[in-house]
Amino acid sequence: MTGSGLQLPAAQGGVVRRKPMLLLEQDALLRRTVMLTARNLGMTDIHEAASQGLAARMLRERPFHGVLIALDFGDRRYDQVDLTMIDRIRDGGTASAADIPIAVLLGYCDALLLRELHQRQVLRVILKPFRARALLETLSEMQSVRSVPVA
Repeated sequence: MTGSGLQLPAAQGGVVRRKPMLLLEQDALLRRTVMLTARNLGMTDIHEAASQGLAARMLRERPFHGVLIALDFGDRRYDQVDLTMIDRIRDGGTASAADIPIAVLLGYCDALLLRELHQRQVLRVILKPFRARALLETLSEMQSVRSVPVA
């Protein structure tokens, strides 16, 4: 555990084994804040994407140990949230294992959407607005997860 209270991946033979993680967040300031803080804490294998298209391409090209996906609503209603990326991962349509940990960032979540996310084995739901620390804690937790059971 660091002085900030975050749990970092355990070292083996003096070397911290970092697992590649993907952060999909449109807000550049939040993305940069999380990336810089993560690097300062030694979580250096975090890749960032500013759009779903870029994230989808990255997921096709290389495996990740976990994904943190912002599902921003914009003008869309909550029942129009695009869960395609999560479904593609869970169906094995990426270079990553189908059971990688997934967390989502949302502006709003009701019981119906929460049920949909639970059925997709989403590890954590983080509601906006939130502190960058919540993302860092989630990424740290995802680093320690071996896998999640996929139904």
